Amino acid sequence: MASSSEPMPNLIAQFKNVEGEATGPQLSLPSTITTEQLNILINELLTNEDKLPYSFYIEGSEITTSLTDAISQLKDFSTENTLTIVYQPQSLFRVRSVARCTSSLPGHSEAILSVSFSPDGSSLATGSGDATVRLTREL
Repeated sequence: MASSSEPMPNLIAQFKNVEGEATGPQLSLPSTITTEQLNILINELLTNEDKLPYSFYIEGSEITTSLTDAISQLKDFSTENTLTIVYQPQSLFRVRSVARCTSSLPGHSEAILSVSFSPDGSSLATGSGDATVRLTREL
């Protein structure tokens, strides 16, 4: 490894998914590349229309800031070897607003905010934004 006063050279890296399949060719990456730049690169390699967030790992350790920081934690690292970077999509939740009511219960003039079934399942209590509670016994 280069001494702390010398900048680390470019590294040859291969992206792989969690199943171990290679993505794209081996690339020469600057050792100072950040996780944001890795995200841009992997989205381009995968030709994602919607840019997705990914996590990146080297030998099971997550890259949290830059490649330089991640490889400084490795034992027996050599710039002569190809570095395997495993990527994994992060959880993505998309919230879509509801523009219309899909079903209703009679007796409330506002949206239902709370619902509770009786222990035996024979009745239902609903609380609404109109400050009313309705009890339905026939289910």
